[in-house]
Amino acid sequence: MRSRGAILCGWLAFVAGLTVLLPARAATLSPDEYRQQLHDFSSRVDLLTDHPEQAARLETDVPDHVSVGDGSRDYSVSYAWLKQQLRQFEHAEPKGRSAFLQHIRDHLKSLEKAAQGYEEAKAASASDQQNLQQILARREFRKAHGPSWWDMMWEKIARWIARFFRKYPMGHGNDIFQMLVYAAVAVALSIFAIWLKRRLDHPREDFSREIVPFSPSARGWNSWLAGARASAKQGDWRNAVHLAYWAGISFLEEHGAWKPDRARTPREYLRILGTRKPQYPTLSALTRNFEVIWYGRREAHAADFNEALRQLEQLGCK
Repeated sequence: MRSRGAILCGWLAFVAGLTVLLPARAATLSPDEYRQQLHDFSSRVDLLTDHPEQAARLETDVPDHVSVGDGSRDYSVSYAWLKQQLRQFEHAEPKGRSAFLQHIRDHLKSLEKAAQGYEEAKAASASDQQNLQQILARREFRKAHGPSWWDMMWEKIARWIARFFRKYPMGHGNDIFQMLVYAAVAVALSIFAIWLKRRLDHPREDFSREIVPFSPSARGWNSWLAGARASAKQGDWRNAVHLAYWAGISFLEEHGAWKPDRARTPREYLRILGTRKPQYPTLSALTRNFEVIWYGRREAHAADFNEALRQLEQLGCK
């Protein structure tokens, strides 16, 4: 199997032969088609040994450049060097023509090998990625993860304890003050350990499963939204916006944004959600639209309801 260094060198050689800044006029060739083109040019160059008069025809057939695509990006390959070598071959003395032909053969061969190395490098990269995924899918790696919050916290505590005992080493006299310091540290660590254990063992509240009668989530956001659409069909845009707002509140409440409570105001929902939550800007706009229309008694239109639907979609109500 070819070494990574050889593959990398082949890839660099291939890229070195590509002129990215030139515009590609011809149809894009695949790497295989590009290699076949190089092979065809090599075959026609070999014929020039016995038929040098065909050099002009070959120069005409050789494009200025071709576009080569590997599926992720396109490269423009310049053939200016080949056309120049063919022109020099035509005007060279018969005895000196073989040197031009050999130079062309060597260059074409090096480009063909570089293109092959590039394809092998891509295949090896894809194979390595697949092998890595297979390795990580094994049973011994399924539970692998980075350090948890507890691991990092315990490491900090351990470092602090180590620094403390380096500063106040034990076994150096019977200093009463030193004994009091040790006792205070032991008590503090014990209290912290008990608090931390109770904190971790305390079950978290699951707001999404709690149903409070007459709260927004007790009805379900789908039901609120269906009512809003029904009011919209009847042309009651004001009530449609009103029901759409409570569909958004019910949706967030069902997904645990806050604990259900039937006595909250729209502004309280915003305050509880908090400005750091990604849903806050959308809920703020939805609330402002609702308050102006419902509490401000402003006349509502279809555009207001469509805006409310757009904001609901941003929240996830679809």
